[in-house]
Amino acid sequence: MTQIAARRGPRTFLASVAVGLALSIAGCGGGDDAPASGNSGTQSSAPRAAGALSPTFVGITAPEVLPATDHDVEQALDAQAKAGIKLFRQPFLWQEIEPEEGSFDFSRYDRLVLTAAKYGIEVMPIVFGTPPREAAPKKPGAKITDTTAIPPRSDKRFAKFAAKLVRRYGHGGALWTENPDAKALPVTAWQVWNEPNLPAYWGGQPDAAEYTALLKTTATAIRADDPKAEILTGGIPNSRIGQSLLSFVQGMMKAGAAGSFDTLAVHPYAASASAVLTGAKEARDIAMKAGAGDIGVWITEIGWATGGPESSFTVTPDEQASLVADLLTQAGAQAKALKLRGVVYYAWRDSPRYEGGEDFWGLYTGLVTRENAVKPALSSFATAAKALQ
Repeated sequence: MTQIAARRGPRTFLASVAVGLALSIAGCGGGDDAPASGNSGTQSSAPRAAGALSPTFVGITAPEVLPATDHDVEQALDAQAKAGIKLFRQPFLWQEIEPEEGSFDFSRYDRLVLTAAKYGIEVMPIVFGTPPREAAPKKPGAKITDTTAIPPRSDKRFAKFAAKLVRRYGHGGALWTENPDAKALPVTAWQVWNEPNLPAYWGGQPDAAEYTALLKTTATAIRADDPKAEILTGGIPNSRIGQSLLSFVQGMMKAGAAGSFDTLAVHPYAASASAVLTGAKEARDIAMKAGAGDIGVWITEIGWATGGPESSFTVTPDEQASLVADLLTQAGAQAKALKLRGVVYYAWRDSPRYEGGEDFWGLYTGLVTRENAVKPALSSFATAAKALQ
C-alpha cells in the first residue's frame, strides 16, 4: 500500500499541526538521543542486550514528508521523534534518483536522511521502482495502468542501483563524509521492493520466482558493499487482490530465496492486534520450515482506518487508538518469541486519493487527518512506543 511520492506534488503542513502534536504527545520525550556528531558515528540496528528490543523497533511510513518543504520536513520528523519513532520507512525510487542513465539526483533523499538523523531516526529505504528505459517488457495478458510498478528487465542493473545507495547512505557512505558535522546515522536495513505479490507492484502479474531472482541479485550487491547490512524482503501483504502472503512466501522459498535475506517483511493487515501477530508468525514459520533458517520477521506496514469506504480494517477513532496501543504492547511482549524485529505503522497522516485511483480504506489509516487534526491514536501510539524504549 505504500504510496509512491514521486507521482504526487508536495503537500504543505498547517502551522496548527505543530501545536496539536505537541499537546497530544506532551511528556513523551523527543529526539535528543541522536548519536554524536561525526561521520564515524553509527547506531546499530541490533538489540542492545539479550532480550532487548532493537532501537528501531517502532517505525512509521509518511509519504507526504519527502516532497515537503525544508521547514515541513523538520516539523514532521521532530513530531515523529517526540512520538517515540526511531525508524522512517521510505521508498527510494530508481526512476526519480537516476532519471537519465548515469545522472543522479539525491537531493531530496539526502535531506530526508540527514534531517531524520538529526532527530535520532534511522531511515529504512525501500529500494524500488524502475525508470522506463529499464522496465521489463509487458507480459501477455497483464493489466497495466499508469500507477503499475514494473519490475526491471535486468536484475543486475537494479542491484547496481541498490549498491549505489549503500555507498551513499550506509556505513562510511558518501553522505556522511560530505557532511562531517552532521549526526551520522547510517542506513543498516535495506528493503528490496514493495509488495511484490500484488499485480499493481509487479507488472500486473506477480511471480515469486521472478521476485526471488531480483532479491538474490540485489542482496549480493548490497552485501558486497556492506557485509553487515540487514536485507529485508519486500513487504508481503495478505491481500486478496494478489497472491496470498503464505503462498507467495512458499513460492519464494521454492525458488531458492533461503540465504538471500535476513528478515522476512510482512504486511499482515487484520482486524485485531493478536491476528496481526499471528499472521506474522505463520509467514515466518512457513519460511523456516522451507529452509530459511532462524530468520527474523518485520511488520513493515500495518494500520487501521478511521474513514473511507467500510472494510474489515475500518474502525472508530477510539478503536484505532486502542488497536494501535494493543499492537505495540503485544509486539513488544512477544518480540523475542516471534523474533520480531519491529513494527512500522502506516501511516503518519491520512492520504489524498491516488491519482487516477478510487477512494479506499487505506487512505485513512493516519495518526493525523488530512486536515492535520490529531487523532486519539497519536497519543496512544506515543505512549506505547515510549514504553518500549
